[in-house]
Amino acid sequence: MYFHSIHAWKEMNSTVISHEHVHGSFELHVVSTGAGDQASFVKAAKDVWPWVDYIHIREKQLTWQEKIGWAESLRSVGIPSCRIVINGSELSSQNEGYGGVHWGQEAMPKYNTAVISNMQRLRLGVSVHSIDEAKIAEERGADYLFFGHVYATNSKPDLDPRGLHALAEVCSGVSVPVIAIGGIEPANIRAIRSTGAQGVAVISYLWGNDSPDRAAASLRQAIVNTESLRR
Repeated sequence: MYFHSIHAWKEMNSTVISHEHVHGSFELHVVSTGAGDQASFVKAAKDVWPWVDYIHIREKQLTWQEKIGWAESLRSVGIPSCRIVINGSELSSQNEGYGGVHWGQEAMPKYNTAVISNMQRLRLGVSVHSIDEAKIAEERGADYLFFGHVYATNSKPDLDPRGLHALAEVCSGVSVPVIAIGGIEPANIRAIRSTGAQGVAVISYLWGNDSPDRAAASLRQAIVNTESLRR
């Protein structure tokens, strides 16, 4: 885990919101759209990173080295390496110095538990869609899980959301942090947090907003407002 104290001030609806500790008990992840638009992604990420814990490069069409190139572009505009997560099926070297790697289910069969646990590696996240997948990912060495989609989302228009009950089941069934994804917005942070989830991940709410920095600030404020629900 990486913890950084920062001072950030953004003006939203004429109210100045400030925070010193971005990293805390409830994480905020933002995930790239997969559209392959590097310039727009880097420009928006430069504005939002003070409000978020991790920025994921999730571009399935890119090679690992191309993803590293995107990561270097983020670093070039001032985003700390420890905030950058690269999504793919590889086990990255600790020496690459990023905030972690994140796998989909297709990566799980590639590595056995011994390979994962014996390597000096970055923080490993895994996307899961059921309690069974969650338990397997935890057993294989995942440090945290993405679970979703929780609410209806434009990213998966043809699939029914799994809902809060399923999220709560996963949260209570594993010991690693569970991050909710899918249809996340400020209004549902409280409900998500009440399930025992320890973070949220967003795509559309942030990147589809005309002011991504304001969207990120509103999510951070919703998290601050629900600190009383901390487990």
